[in-house]
Amino acid sequence: MRRIVGWLAGRAIPPFAWVTAAAGAVIAASGLLDAVTSTPNPLGSQWTWIWVGVTIVLAGTPIALGLRFVHWLGLAGVSVFFVVTSLQMAVSTAPVASINNFVLYPMLSCYLGWFYRRWVARLVAGCGFALSIIGLTVNPIDTVLLTWVNIVLASIFCLEAAGYLRKRLDREITTDPLTGLLNRSGLDERIDQELSRAARTGQPVTVVIVDLDDFKRINDERGHAAGDRLLVEFAAALRAQTRPYDAVVRIGGDEFLLVLPATSEPEALERIERLRGSTRERWSFGLAVAGPDDTGHSIRERADQRLYAHKAARKNTAFDQP
Repeated sequence: MRRIVGWLAGRAIPPFAWVTAAAGAVIAASGLLDAVTSTPNPLGSQWTWIWVGVTIVLAGTPIALGLRFVHWLGLAGVSVFFVVTSLQMAVSTAPVASINNFVLYPMLSCYLGWFYRRWVARLVAGCGFALSIIGLTVNPIDTVLLTWVNIVLASIFCLEAAGYLRKRLDREITTDPLTGLLNRSGLDERIDQELSRAARTGQPVTVVIVDLDDFKRINDERGHAAGDRLLVEFAAALRAQTRPYDAVVRIGGDEFLLVLPATSEPEALERIERLRGSTRERWSFGLAVAGPDDTGHSIRERADQRLYAHKAARKNTAFDQP
């Protein structure tokens, strides 16, 4: 036991793998209870024990794979459960055994809603519900139908509630509470998405970093409330001058970043001039166009370097440099 605990402690096992393993363990325990307490299964008692063995293996697989346990394996496990339980319902002669087959649907619906995109979760859960009603249609047990309806309703609630909570949590994690823009947590994924799309389509991606000038002085002289209002107004101006599919990010106290897909450097400069004409604040900027070997980090670093160069140039002249 000590060796097992030490082995687990030394492994990097993500939460998704732990939860998937826990779900598999619950299914295995439920199958074991059915095997020792229920009436004989029309598929044969050997089938029940085989199923228990399979679920035990499935419960241990996420822990064994750790970081290598990918999301599609979780979907495969849920799909297998839906298929097997629907088959059991189609041949069962015991109402209690039939109910036991789908009382775990709300648990799996919650799992799908939390860990998968909404359309994927809804598709897999919907297919599972459809298979189960086909099983009940093939083997109609009147005393089970009402329970099935109630469990499906509970499953839909769990699916939608988990999906809503996950979406809200993701939004809170990736959104700046003051301006409503993306924050650093949501930036890396967005840049990676746009760089991958640019590599496929051959279109340019431009990253622009904008920094407000003398923002600390504004906070010191006019107060933090005035500084917050300025940030909110400037964020609104940035959104107004960008397209719906551009990313506008607040990356620091007074620093903002724009990810502009399908935008060349001249087009980005033209948009920056429109932004300068719509704001009364003084600000500096730096931009970089993605190259074939760029990463999110490298393109941001180049834009940062040009920002500092722009700031230095503005300190040496009374005129704004484009």
